Amino acid sequence: MKPKHRILVVEDKQHERLAIARLLWQEDYEVLLAENPQQASGFLDEDVDLVISDLRMGEHSGIDLLRLWKKRRPTTPFILITAHAEVNSAVEAMKLGAEDYLTKPVNPDELLILLERCIEYRRKDETIRHLQERLDERLGFEKMVGSSQAILKVFEQARMAAQADCTVLVTGESGTGKELVAEALHQNSPRRNGPFMTVNMAAVPEHLAESELFGHVKGAFTGALGARVGRFEAAHGGTLFIDEIGDFALSSQAKLLRVLENHVVTPVGSNDDKQVDVRAIAATSRKLEDMVKESRFREDLYYRLNVVTIHLPALRERREDIPLLTAHFLKTFSSQHGKQLTIDPALMDFLESFSWPGNVRLLRNVVENMVVLARGELLTLENLPASLELDPLLESGRISAGTTSLVALQRSAVEKALVECNGHRTRAAESLGISVRTLQRKLKAWGLEKSTPDERQFHAAHSGNGN
Repeated sequence: MKPKHRILVVEDKQHERLAIARLLWQEDYEVLLAENPQQASGFLDEDVDLVISDLRMGEHSGIDLLRLWKKRRPTTPFILITAHAEVNSAVEAMKLGAEDYLTKPVNPDELLILLERCIEYRRKDETIRHLQERLDERLGFEKMVGSSQAILKVFEQARMAAQADCTVLVTGESGTGKELVAEALHQNSPRRNGPFMTVNMAAVPEHLAESELFGHVKGAFTGALGARVGRFEAAHGGTLFIDEIGDFALSSQAKLLRVLENHVVTPVGSNDDKQVDVRAIAATSRKLEDMVKESRFREDLYYRLNVVTIHLPALRERREDIPLLTAHFLKTFSSQHGKQLTIDPALMDFLESFSWPGNVRLLRNVVENMVVLARGELLTLENLPASLELDPLLESGRISAGTTSLVALQRSAVEKALVECNGHRTRAAESLGISVRTLQRKLKAWGLEKSTPDERQFHAAHSGNGN
C-alpha cells in the first residue's frame, strides 16, 4: 500500500524513535528518522507532511528545530513530545507555530488521532496556505481580491470591526474564505503582535472539545497522561478563531459562554481558574438562528457571539469577481510552476457562468489543476477538469439531446432562454443564473449580437425556425 504521508520523527533515544516509527509504519505512513535537529534540518528541502520532535534532546532543543522549520516551511504541521510537562514550554511552542504537544509515555491512539487532525488542518482552505508570509507582511483588507459591491461591503465591515475589540461572527458557505477574513481582522487589530490561534470544531471529537479549548490537567480523564494547554490559554494576548462553531456540543456551550463573558478558563479536571486576554472570532456555515429555534444552540451564546456579524457571499453571488480571482490564481500558479499562460475567452465565460458550489476554494483548485496539467500556453475549455464539464447553464433542461459540444450546449441554452423570455436579456440572464454582461459577451462571440438589436427583432427572427 502506498504511504499516505511522510512523517519526520526527531528523537535522540533510539528505542523511542523506533517505537514511534513502527507505530506509523503500521498505519502506512512513510517515516523519516533523525537523532537530533542537525540531522532533521537535512530534510528541510524534502517533501515532509508533518514533523514529530522531542522537546529535550541532550544539548539540543525541539524548540530550536521548530523555529528553524517554521521559518523555512511555515505550513508544515509540527508536534512536540516531552517528558517534561512544562506549561511555559508548551505555550511558547504553540505561539511559535506548533500544532500541539504530547507528554511521554506517548499514548499511541492519542498520537494517531492528533496526526490525522493536523494533516486535515493542512488540507484546509487553500486561500490561506501562505499564512506565515501574510502574517509577516501585515496583510490588509485592501490586498484581498475582489471589487464587487458585495465583497467591498465585507471589507468595509471588517475594517471597522478590526479596531473594536469585540467578538465577531463570520458566516458563509464553505470555501468562501471565512478564516482569511478572521486572519485579516487579527492583522488589522491592536492584537496583531499577539498569537493568532485557530481551532475547527468540526474536526475535534465531541469528547475532546472542552480539552481542546480550555485544556486539561493530568489524570482529568482516561488517556490524559499529562497536562494540556487549551487554545484559549495559548492565544493569550491575541486572537482565537473558532471555526464551525455550530458543531460545538450543546452540553459544553455554557462553559464557552462563561469564558467569553468573564475571560476565565478552567481546565478540565481542575478547580483553578486562569485569566485569559483573548479576542474570539467565530465562524459557521450553518444557520445558527435556526439552530437556536430548534434548541440545538444556546440563545445566550448566539447573542454573545453575534456582537458583529460579517456575512461572506457565495462566489455565485459576486460573479464579477471571478475574472479577478482567476487572474490572481493564474498568476500565482503560473509563477509557481514556471509557466506563462493565458485564458481563452470561452473558458472565462464558462468560469463566470459556473455555479461554484465550493466557492473560492473550488475556483482556486480548478485553476491550479489547469495550470499544472497545461501543455500549451493557452488554457481552453479542453483544460477543464472532468468534474466541471457540466455547465450550470445547461441544468435548466433546455438542451438538445443530440448536442455534444460544450459551446454548442451553451449556445442552445442561451437561445432557448431568450426565446422563452421574448428576447429580454435581463430576464433571460436571470433564468440562466448568469450576469447580463456574460450573456452579452456570449451573444457577441457567437455572432448573435447584431441579429438581436431589440426584443421584437430577436423574437421575430426565432419564432419561425427551430433554433
